[in-house]
Parts: sequence; structure tokens; C-alpha cells
Amino acid sequence: MQITRQSDVIVSVPYFTPTSEIKSFIEQKYDWIQKNIQRQKDEQDHAGEKLYISGQYFYYLGIPYPLEVFFRQNLPPGLVFWSNRFYLNCNDQQAKGKSYFIEWYKSKAGEYFPRRVDSLSNELRLQPRHIRITSAQTRWGSCSGENNLAFSFRLIMAPQAVIDYVIIHELMHIKEKNHSSQFWKLIETVMPEYKLHRHWLKAHGHKFIL
Repeated sequence: MQITRQSDVIVSVPYFTPTSEIKSFIEQKYDWIQKNIQRQKDEQDHAGEKLYISGQYFYYLGIPYPLEVFFRQNLPPGLVFWSNRFYLNCNDQQAKGKSYFIEWYKSKAGEYFPRRVDSLSNELRLQPRHIRITSAQTRWGSCSGENNLAFSFRLIMAPQAVIDYVIIHELMHIKEKNHSSQFWKLIETVMPEYKLHRHWLKAHGHKFIL
């Protein structure tokens, strides 16, 4: 039995093996199959660079969704998210797939972050001057001395509660320009569970590298 990088299960058996026996064998190995598929996904997550192939998973708002790759000249090239699945129409998925995903994520981040910042800033009564989306790989957000906020488009892959933590973190820098104990107390006042989201981002942020 073999599991491919696309999570396909290949079973090699003698030609005349009854289908019922093959099915029974697969059922017996179900736990092993699931364990190894998950292991492959974890290895791909930690490998850094994504593979833009069918069966790969990409995160959006904290949820991993599968990718299906195809090439149809009669359809517009690019990336579409539909019915909880990514569809990539591309004849060179590794070279062009990355740029299509970056474009898609940036578009979603550009829609989501300003709306969420506006809502949270009104609640906290902390108004930034400007918001921009960056391509930073490890710096999720920042607040300048002039109270301009910036967020990495990669943050759109995180759960909404984690995104809120990062936004609140940067908004609080409008009031406190450092990471003093007073700064963290300000965050804890409005988000008592902020440490959970902070630790989650440190533990899972590597999954959001394209």
C-alpha cells in the first residue's frame, strides 16, 4: 500500500483478487491510512514552500481547504474559491499558482482588515490614520509613530479570533508605543484570553508561508 503526495491511496494486489477482499483490506488499514495522510500534510506544512497540486490544503480564516488543479483554455486562468474548495486553472501551477494565491489572499485581506479595524477601533475609541496590507512573512502587524497600521496579507489565513488579537494589539500601540506591562494590561482588559491567540500564532504561523 502506498500514499502519494496528493493523498491518493494505491493498493497493489494480484490481478484476480476479489474486490471484496481489497475493500476489506482497505477498511482494516483505515486508521493507518488516515494517520499517514495527516503526517504528510503536517510535513508539507513544516516544509515551508507550498506545492500547488491537487490535494494540497490552503488556509482561509483558520480553516484548511483543499485545492483542485486543472487546465482549461476555454476558462479564465486564475484561482477561484467555491463550495469550500480552491480551484486553480493554470498550466504551470508551481510558478503561477503562488502568484494567483498571493493575489487572492491580498484581495481578501484588503476587504476584511479595514472593516474589522473600523469595527474594533470604534469599540476601543482608538482611531488609526491609515491601514495598508503588506507581504511580510513573519511580522503580522505594525503601528507606526504616526498611528498608521499595517498587516501582512498572510494573517487572513488565521482564525478570526487570532486576527482580532493582532488588530487589537496594534490598535493598543496608538495608546502605548511599547510592550511594557501596562501595554499588555490594556490588551488583557479587552481580550482576557489574548495569550491563547498569541501562542496559537507562534505555533501555527509557519503554515501560512506560500
